[in-house]
Amino acid sequence: MTTAVWRLAASLVLLSLAACRSGGGDAPEQPTAAGELVQRSQPGAAEQPAQAAEPAMPVEIVRIQRPTAGPERVAPPAAKAALGELAPDFTLTDLDGQTHRLADYRGKTVVLEWFNPTCPYCVHAYSAGPLVELPNRLKAEGVVWLAVNSQNPKHPGSQPARNRAFVEQHGLKSPILMDPEGLVGRAYGAKTTPHCFVIDPRGVLAYAGGLDNAPNGKVEGEGPRLDHVAAAVADVQAGRPVAVKTSRAYG
Repeated sequence: MTTAVWRLAASLVLLSLAACRSGGGDAPEQPTAAGELVQRSQPGAAEQPAQAAEPAMPVEIVRIQRPTAGPERVAPPAAKAALGELAPDFTLTDLDGQTHRLADYRGKTVVLEWFNPTCPYCVHAYSAGPLVELPNRLKAEGVVWLAVNSQNPKHPGSQPARNRAFVEQHGLKSPILMDPEGLVGRAYGAKTTPHCFVIDPRGVLAYAGGLDNAPNGKVEGEGPRLDHVAAAVADVQAGRPVAVKTSRAYG
């Protein structure tokens, strides 16, 4: 083989080795999670053939900073409500911007009333039904009454202005807690308004169901009117077992 041919063959081998070391221009691997320590070699290091004569490639230690936390978001309740068990804790904000955490009311009887200012059952209950006086009477006895609005933000009943107008018109003294994502509503299985829950001072769910057995003031079936929430609260306050633990929630 002539000298020119040998020189051409040697040049082709050198070009081939240079192409392998470049790694084809691939970018170095990026970390997959904030806060990790990532070992990253220079581009092309992974593709180099092992050669004892070559020095080790330098290694760069990169610390990825965690992103700055954004606005605090309320975590959804970690459990589903069940009678006889601890009621799922939650934190919600009322119409005035005040934060309410259920756990802060431990030691008191708590009534949760799912609420919608556009619901005809709520309108009746607060204008001519039991909610005209029941929340205020129970509050005077040391009971905490919290209305919870879990309406979708697209629903008219979710609008703060609509809720404030209802509060003013009907003289509500209890806070209305806004649950626009419905996380608390789903945790409690609230499906209607008013759907009510009574929690005893230990934080245990003692009653779940309807406000009474008289939707819009009309008793269902035969028999007397039964004010389920008022009766459940009376049982809890007296330290006796709740006689009626659940009923049909209408609305």
